Amino acid sequence: MEPETIEIKNAREHNLRSVSLSLPRNSLICFTGVSGSGKSSLAFDTLYAEGQRRYIESLSSYARQFMGQMQKPDCDLITGLSPAIAIQQKTTGWNPRSTVGTVTAIQDFLRVLFARIGTQHCTKCGRPISAQSVEQIVASIMAGFGEASSPGRNPGGFGTEGRGTVRLLVLAPVARGQKGEFRDLFDDLIRAGYVRARVDGEVVALREDLALEKNRRHDIEVVIDRLTVHAQSRSRLAEAVQSALGVGKGTLIIAPMEGLGTGGSGTRKKKGTSKPRSSKVAEKVFSSKYACTHCDLSFEPPSPQLFSFNSPTGMCMTCDGLGELFDFDPDLLVPDPTLNFWAPCIAPMRTRIGKWRRHIYQGVAKAIGFDLKEPWSKLSKKARDAMLFGTGDRHITYSWRWSGGVWKHGGTFDGVIEELREKYRKAKASFVREYYEKYMRRGPCPDCQGARLNHQALAVRLPTGGKRRSSVCSKGENLTELCAMSIADAHETIDKLTLTPVQQLIAEEVLKEIRARLEFLLNVGLHYLTLDRTAPTLSGGELQRIRLAGQIGSGLVGVLYILDEPSIGLHARDNERLLESLIKLRDMGNTVVVVEHDEATMRAADHIVDFGPGPGVRGGKVVASGEMRDIVQTKASLTGRYLAGGESIAIPERRPVPKRRTTRKSKRQRNKAGENAN
Repeated sequence: MEPETIEIKNAREHNLRSVSLSLPRNSLICFTGVSGSGKSSLAFDTLYAEGQRRYIESLSSYARQFMGQMQKPDCDLITGLSPAIAIQQKTTGWNPRSTVGTVTAIQDFLRVLFARIGTQHCTKCGRPISAQSVEQIVASIMAGFGEASSPGRNPGGFGTEGRGTVRLLVLAPVARGQKGEFRDLFDDLIRAGYVRARVDGEVVALREDLALEKNRRHDIEVVIDRLTVHAQSRSRLAEAVQSALGVGKGTLIIAPMEGLGTGGSGTRKKKGTSKPRSSKVAEKVFSSKYACTHCDLSFEPPSPQLFSFNSPTGMCMTCDGLGELFDFDPDLLVPDPTLNFWAPCIAPMRTRIGKWRRHIYQGVAKAIGFDLKEPWSKLSKKARDAMLFGTGDRHITYSWRWSGGVWKHGGTFDGVIEELREKYRKAKASFVREYYEKYMRRGPCPDCQGARLNHQALAVRLPTGGKRRSSVCSKGENLTELCAMSIADAHETIDKLTLTPVQQLIAEEVLKEIRARLEFLLNVGLHYLTLDRTAPTLSGGELQRIRLAGQIGSGLVGVLYILDEPSIGLHARDNERLLESLIKLRDMGNTVVVVEHDEATMRAADHIVDFGPGPGVRGGKVVASGEMRDIVQTKASLTGRYLAGGESIAIPERRPVPKRRTTRKSKRQRNKAGENAN
């Protein structure tokens, strides 16, 4: 039978004086009293320490050798103790990769959500892309062109209004915007048994004399089949789709035959020309893989690891998922822009530039078109960027003059900053590294702009219904944009997702977990935080409430939770929400011990323990223990006298007025919203 109380006999840890207590299980218990009276000694150094020690003792001897020994608290006996979890106000030792989202596990559920119902977009053009099975493609074609597609009812969206059935071409693209005559390609297609192809919008017979212009770009699609879509032709359509996906390497095109030019006569009016496509033609591209048919880019199917900045699959490889780089700053490198490059104006280039390096720099200046003898401030931005960041893939010809003549060689130029990076990486002496670090500054990653994720992960979006001005796709938020919102805005965005019935079924459980954790963060007054806020920048109270959100979300029961003054820094309105959350944690079947001075917490508690009567050596005793009425009736309890109204802190009749008014200018840093305050 499960015990109903936690019994403590003669606890002597720190300044405790043989404290003996009986605490009710599955209750909200408040430890209060003057500072230094022994509250934390009993809560953390006795109850929590013994709970942790017993947990480690329950493990195998093999596991214990990796965890070390824990000292038993100075106490004669503790019974009825549950597994203990302490949530303290400690902010030290946090990894910069830890964020509000990772601590509360919201980030993990968001990664699953984006991987399962997010829409992949092309990283280049922004067009939505998705993978479809043969069955899905056939069903979509039947819905768009089949007999059920009546006027005004066209779920496939192929522009076939007004027609019950349509004769279609199933095409497999084999060349997209490529130059050449393609004689070998046509011969291979004929040997494979194909009769027709669509060349630049005109259907032609492959056995014709297809004299294409060599220097013109052409689009070529093989005609896999010509058929009328109805219920009896479904199997034939499925076979054609399967063949088209094989020939087109995962891509096929469905086009109505109406309005298409045909080359059945075997003659062409002009060499290399083709009849333009009719404006009435409505066609659709299908793909069995994650690929953009417009940009000819393929992608791996999204997985939860793709959306983790701690995984090589999803992190930005430039900054290793940190979102920022410690790199050389051009402003620090050139302290005096009135000097020229040979002076040198770039401070870390202290030594005299040798002849070999000199001819490299001169080759770059000649290729770009500027004079290295000009002051740095008078050079164009293009010239300065070329010297600092390099010329990319551009091929540059260098001239090395020697007694036998001039030797020319070519190559690319990586820039002075890349040279300094190499020296910094190879430097082994600490003073050398410290010298280079004087010209370095921490800033956003130039590749991901602080997003931490790679481009494919950022191109996956949820259907939020929001309009985007800078992207081809008009709806959706990526994971970084969602995590950059405040928790209140993120909660609203998740609630307003426009999901299809299938997406709703897939994401039901994940959305339930995300909403529950976001609602708890709202309830404890953390609506202003963002999910990408790093853990080291949080205050002790914020961090404690965030960890509490993760514990409630875990759904554990039969656990002893110990909290250290969670109400610090909260508005009275938010404090009420915090108490509701603690009560919810208790109602789930847990014992919650709160070390607190807050009056509202004491009145909401099921059991109160008042320590005292003073701090330090004058404390360490239990002055009063019981419900609120027991504390109030105990005259020896200072807390009880204040709760009963016998003692109070008088409000001064007149408050001092400052002689000078200070003004804080608008500033944005962490959670400062750029407000002006006096």
